[in-house]
Amino acid sequence: MKPVPRYHQVTEDLFIWHGYDPECKTDCSSTAIRTPDGFVLIDPVRLEEQAIESMVGDDRVGAVLLTNANHLRGSLYEKERLDVPIYAPEGAREEVPADFLVKHGESLFQTLKAVGLPGAGCGETAYLGPNVLVVGDALVNLDGLQILPEKYCENLAFLRESLRVLLSLSFDILCFAHGLPIVGKARERVAAIL
Repeated sequence: MKPVPRYHQVTEDLFIWHGYDPECKTDCSSTAIRTPDGFVLIDPVRLEEQAIESMVGDDRVGAVLLTNANHLRGSLYEKERLDVPIYAPEGAREEVPADFLVKHGESLFQTLKAVGLPGAGCGETAYLGPNVLVVGDALVNLDGLQILPEKYCENLAFLRESLRVLLSLSFDILCFAHGLPIVGKARERVAAIL
């Protein structure tokens, strides 16, 4: 996949970019969140160098964070280029060359919390930040908001049950690994499909 030339700023501390991946035959989206420990790139598709420099400005990138074992994408490139560690869910341990493994419920970078969502794919984990939730494959927003189709799930019934934890969280914005973000009343939209 070619590097993406531009990003979109959603809030002061939240950025997204996306591009079509011909290998996966789908749109792949990435999220960056500014934290007190620097920017965290979540499931990063490669972003052109001048775009990432513009986004980060005088700050720095502190880490790459994965939502599951299937989203390595441009992570190794960014790790080397930016000299940052890769964090991946504990359930993705065998699949991903991570520097650090993340457990369900763990706090990261002073502002994010890991939320395990078993049933989707290997290690599926969402990350809750201030007013935002970033999901990997558990939910997609390609042809409207939907739960990951059964043919891609490890166990759809288990995923449906694990997604119910999202109803106890507070977020208004929902970012995806596949699809454009929902930037208002996102929790209510999730409740409607569950």
